[in-house]
Amino acid sequence: MKIAKYLILLLLLIAGTISVFVATKDGKYSVKRSKLIDLPRETVYKYVSDRKNWDSINPWKEEKLKLIDFQNPDDTTVIQKILLNEIENNLTLKIKDTLSKKTLLEWSTDGNLSFRDKFLSIIGKGTKNNFDNRFDEGLNSVNTILTREIKSFTVKLEGFVRLDTIFYIQRPLACKTEDLPKQIKSQLPKLNQLLVNANVTAKGSPFIIYHKKDTINDIITFSVALPTEKKVYTTSESDIFNGQTNPFGAVKATLTGNYVNKKEAIAKINEFIKKNKLEQSPTYKVIEFIPKNVLTEKSASTWVTEIYIPVRPIKVVQVKKVKTVNQDSISKAIVKDILNADKNKK
Repeated sequence: MKIAKYLILLLLLIAGTISVFVATKDGKYSVKRSKLIDLPRETVYKYVSDRKNWDSINPWKEEKLKLIDFQNPDDTTVIQKILLNEIENNLTLKIKDTLSKKTLLEWSTDGNLSFRDKFLSIIGKGTKNNFDNRFDEGLNSVNTILTREIKSFTVKLEGFVRLDTIFYIQRPLACKTEDLPKQIKSQLPKLNQLLVNANVTAKGSPFIIYHKKDTINDIITFSVALPTEKKVYTTSESDIFNGQTNPFGAVKATLTGNYVNKKEAIAKINEFIKKNKLEQSPTYKVIEFIPKNVLTEKSASTWVTEIYIPVRPIKVVQVKKVKTVNQDSISKAIVKDILNADKNKK
């Protein structure tokens, strides 16, 4: 019995010593991990600053975590406040430009360890190690997703086509080019609801009508539209209007992938126009049907955009041919007149 008591006392003494050691250990920690992403800073910031994308970034999916707050105070910083294992942590994402036109994404945190985490840190399984690994996982996920979403696309040139008359309802808008998906996502439900209220069914896929573009400020003026079987009338107070296109010829290309790759499809269309001696028609607007869009597909790499640029044959100015005068004939005629005159004199 005495030996057992001594063992218990020894264990209590060891436990007390460890407790004092752990309690007096500096519990402050600071963790920072980074990843270089081969995309422009604006593209990376737009993705990581959108709270809806947190699930794809979050490396603690299998653990007890709650996202308490999500802020982006400026265009280089995103702050997340999380509750992880009942402890609040502030995480900071920094999005930085580099000279190589790539983006440096840094994820960091600092704070104070709990007694449990201090003990775990002593045996190499503490919070610091956990954040190191998790930050690496999250940054790698962002890199993989963005690289796939942006760089995975295909363009199919379908050549010259003709479009029939289209009746539609539209919501005119203006925004930055990069904000187009956001506007589509917010406006299409409103257009659909108007058709439901009018007991009208949409005839085909939604589309975009481009009115003009301010290239200096990168502002586009356009309409989000839904095709209908017949003309739908709206009230004068509504910001939704009806419209109609007459039949016209166009060159079509289909882009499968993110809208940012649309320039590749436009380049192929312009090449076709030049090769076939066509020119863009000033009478009709550029139209893009979006059968698979931000509302129907979670992944931007699966979006489908059918681009129609209206065209007409190049007008060739007909130059009338002027009959050339044969100088020899004139000379002969003059000589003949002189000879005849001399004969008459005789």
